[in-house]
Amino acid sequence: MAFTTLFARRPAVLDTATWTPDGTTVVQRYRGAVGEREGAIVLVYTADSDRGSSAFVAACLGCTYRVTRNERDTAWLSQAEAADFANQHAAGCRALDRGIPAAPDDDQAATIVRARLWGLRPHGTTTPHYVYLRDFHADRVDLQRPAGFIKETMLHLAKAEPDFLTAQPDASGTGTQFLVQPYPPRN
Repeated sequence: MAFTTLFARRPAVLDTATWTPDGTTVVQRYRGAVGEREGAIVLVYTADSDRGSSAFVAACLGCTYRVTRNERDTAWLSQAEAADFANQHAAGCRALDRGIPAAPDDDQAATIVRARLWGLRPHGTTTPHYVYLRDFHADRVDLQRPAGFIKETMLHLAKAEPDFLTAQPDASGTGTQFLVQPYPPRN
């Protein structure tokens, strides 16, 4: 055995209390308590947005809790609203700290992007749905990828499945606009 492997430094173990998913900016953290044990951490974060204003998410690292819109589902969350949701969830969540979620490989991450787009597909209309980066905010903890990965995946899907997703130049002339196409009409 060589000395270089015997005394090699081990990578630092990341702590969920300080971890930030790739492509996000964590602004607040809340920790739940389960009896005497430390509960899961609930993050309040924002991510790259192509709409000019910030939208925030509350996401639990111990369970599947994610919230991106207000209780009436009419508006994206402000930082204060996301903090309120995170605080309420941390107080009631019984999940223990599971550590940092495993980062998916690129194929798994592309599947997460496609699943989100599939969920945006309009029903009962002929009008396509305009896709924005903030549509992926709730998935950022699971994706652990920057906005560039999401855009590249959508470009690939637009080329591979033009009946599902199309790409066109943005009206501003800088960038690409993606549209999820509605379901085809039934015969």
